[in-house]
Amino acid sequence: MLKASTLRNKTELQEIPAAAGYYKWWCAKPELDVILNALGANLSDVQQAIERKDNLYCVYVGIAAKESVRARLNWHVNDKHTASRVKNGTLSTLRQSIASIVAKNQFDKEATDSFIDKLYVEWFCIDRPIKSAEAKAKLHSTERNLLFDCLRILNIQDNHHPLVEPIKFKLKLLRKNSKIIAKRQGDKKCY
Repeated sequence: MLKASTLRNKTELQEIPAAAGYYKWWCAKPELDVILNALGANLSDVQQAIERKDNLYCVYVGIAAKESVRARLNWHVNDKHTASRVKNGTLSTLRQSIASIVAKNQFDKEATDSFIDKLYVEWFCIDRPIKSAEAKAKLHSTERNLLFDCLRILNIQDNHHPLVEPIKFKLKLLRKNSKIIAKRQGDKKCY
């Protein structure tokens, strides 16, 4: 597990295998509190459902079947986060959610990067070729199991955990509202 800010260093990023796999995003309690407060959730209500390791909480999981884990993590951490990427919806779903939570505005690259830098990432590779049907099937199955087994607060798609519905509803609303702000920003540069 690495601090996400470490992956801003291209040498460190190259240490991640160029293989298919999946990854988990973790945060410490202060960052979890920011997320839960924005989503209207109480830690006492969800704490037992969240995966924990080394005093960290897993808040998001993702897969890399069409590209390498390295490329996916690079996209999440080092995305240029330009106005056109916000406007075209090509930011990663993780960045969209974080921007919506911490800045209420998907144009705010600085606040998004600052929060991402406080997170931790863990990755796992599988022995299947990138873009193969086998990788896609195995990783989608893995992701479904991860989303079912524990509450992943920032996952929206295919997240059917019993406790997630009110959280997911609020997250979708925050993202929708932050896009409205983004549309008002027009073609202005990101902060």
